Amino acid sequence: MTHGELVSMAAQKLKKWRCLPICAEMVSLTATGEIPDAIGWRAWESILFECKASRADFLKDRDKPFRICPESGVGDWRFYLTNPGVIHSADELPDGWGCYEVIEGKIVHKFGKRFSNALPIPLHGNKKEEIIIMRSWIRRNFQPGKAE
Repeated sequence: MTHGELVSMAAQKLKKWRCLPICAEMVSLTATGEIPDAIGWRAWESILFECKASRADFLKDRDKPFRICPESGVGDWRFYLTNPGVIHSADELPDGWGCYEVIEGKIVHKFGKRFSNALPIPLHGNKKEEIIIMRSWIRRNFQPGKAE
């Protein structure tokens, strides 16, 4: 699958997990420069998907400042969504992350953290950066005078 197809699938998964709003590749003026592939919010938590279509893309992602310093990154839950075999083992994941793969058109948990309503959130996303992203989404989608 292409990166764009993975992003679309991640957004659909966030919708199934009852997130709103859902931002896909939302470019915002954040201090860290992070552009989440797909992020959504539920009542008290945020869920991030980083989509990696190739191993080279995954390896490059590890050097980003908000991966090296995880408290500066967004998402209380953080997952990679990949094609099969992009990530070889749970040992390659940052602490607190999970990995899902797309297999035969379905998103399947591979290893690491798994999303669950019954579990405590594994990380604490940078709420200041998340608010900037969410405000960008609101500005782009808000239509004055239109009832929602």
